[in-house]
Amino acid sequence: MSAQLKIGLIGAGGIAQAHLRAIEKEPRVKAVAIADVAEEFARTTAAKFAIDQVYTDYEKMLEQESLDAVIVCVPNFLHAPVAQAALEAGSHVLCEKPMALNVELAEKMKETADRAGKILMVAQNNRFRAETQLAKKWADDKKFGKIYHAKTGWVRRNGIPGWGSWFTQREKAGGGPLIDVGVHVLDLTLWIMGYPQPVSVLGRTYDMFGSRKEKLMGYGRIVDQGSFNVEDLAVAMIQFADGSSLVLDASWASHIRKESVYLELYGDRGGASLDLMEQTVTLYQDVDGKPVDQVTHLDYQDERLALLKNFVDAVTGKANPICKPEESIMIQRILDAIYQSAQTGELVRFA
Repeated sequence: MSAQLKIGLIGAGGIAQAHLRAIEKEPRVKAVAIADVAEEFARTTAAKFAIDQVYTDYEKMLEQESLDAVIVCVPNFLHAPVAQAALEAGSHVLCEKPMALNVELAEKMKETADRAGKILMVAQNNRFRAETQLAKKWADDKKFGKIYHAKTGWVRRNGIPGWGSWFTQREKAGGGPLIDVGVHVLDLTLWIMGYPQPVSVLGRTYDMFGSRKEKLMGYGRIVDQGSFNVEDLAVAMIQFADGSSLVLDASWASHIRKESVYLELYGDRGGASLDLMEQTVTLYQDVDGKPVDQVTHLDYQDERLALLKNFVDAVTGKANPICKPEESIMIQRILDAIYQSAQTGELVRFA
């Protein structure tokens, strides 16, 4: 392996460009190739980030380029096959979230990585934010004691992306806001809680605005002849083997005051609230029998650069990946169960 890791990207959209901005700041890596079915788009991105090789066929890129690692930035339904192809070609893989469309595909991805002896990491970039890093430290330092309950959510007022595109087609996206943004806050909360083992899930999903083509956002290409067959709101109650519980909200569209990304942690010695829009973390404790609130406002931290650095450290054997594939598989299992519960109207229990 060369001193500077050679990186290939599959997908040239907005998320790929976010990763490329991080790559520009990390001297241990260089983006040498990019693949996208839209050739003009791929060439534009390549020119912007000084990438030498452009492909419209990712399999040809994997065959012709000697890549140390690949970053997978394609629509959700392609995550599993593209990541597996890259792993089988001998590259380490950083894959965008969600890991896959379902837990069976996610498990096959990990099996492929294990068989190839390569790093597979899902890009849960919000773990690397300053706010969440602080809350995780507090949890590890036992400032909360036992976390017995949590609430978390990512809710938007007018935020349906790319109406009619793959974003709003269940067979390509896997779902709506639950698998798009809910996956982030679910992962964050479980990570801080220490990833307790889930025992049951009760979920509900709603389509109040998407099918009426209301409450759209500026992100993503609108396809007028497309369709909307996913939820625009999902809610869930998750119970864990250690007796703890979690309430989750994920919404693209709601009549609420404003967009919010939040975590609330309930511990027997302390608690915390995180506001990721305002970049604040508040610690709640009692001191001498009186309530004390410690509010911390944190400056922006480039979480994608921190994610990339950890990925490079893992690839070069200097550190373990902070985002472990088995945790991403558990997230996928919970997401599947929420959708199953919403469809059947019944509690889903884990074996």
